[in-house]
Amino acid sequence: MGKKSAEQAPAVEESKPAAATDKKGKATPKQVKQAKARPPAKPPLTAKEARQQAKSSKLSPEQKKQAKDDVRRERARIAEGQWKGDPLYDKYHLPRDRGPERLLVRDIVDSRRTVAQYFFAFTMVLLLATNIFLNAVGILMLVWVAMMAGLVLDSYFLCRKVRKLVWKRFPNTKQRKGGLYWYAIQRSIMFRSMRTPKPRMSYKATEDDLGQVVR
Repeated sequence: MGKKSAEQAPAVEESKPAAATDKKGKATPKQVKQAKARPPAKPPLTAKEARQQAKSSKLSPEQKKQAKDDVRRERARIAEGQWKGDPLYDKYHLPRDRGPERLLVRDIVDSRRTVAQYFFAFTMVLLLATNIFLNAVGILMLVWVAMMAGLVLDSYFLCRKVRKLVWKRFPNTKQRKGGLYWYAIQRSIMFRSMRTPKPRMSYKATEDDLGQVVR
């Protein structure tokens, strides 16, 4: 038994495949992996967290002041580009405000006085008046109804102008008419000083000025 097992041992060694070092004479070098940029350990998820990280960073007072000035200048540059209507800055707008069609609609609204922009102010005045002049509630309600009729009529003419100008300049637009109409009405209802993006047309603006990049 011992003799047979000794004779079978070389056969087992011969059946083993040759290693890579036997063919090349040297070991195959390992492939060097490129180092990938690692993300920060705790990336800020909100603006508040970003401010907290900036405060905790070891910066001198001069460096912190310079960083704040840089951020302020960048925001002013973006705001100016948005106000001018430059397409390069359109990406900084909210999705609802993006596109040359929306810019044109905003200019149409901002270039005219509308009944809608005074609607809430008149409504508040009428509500106060009904509590003071109790004998004139019926007349005040008629005034409110007349104001509502003026709002509807003014919104109709506003939407008609939007349809005329937008589809004249952008015949192949993919914007829905209903969406642009509602966008114009929503903006017209707001006080002029509270509209965002900031109004850039005066009441004396001509039709050729609307929707153009301001230089």
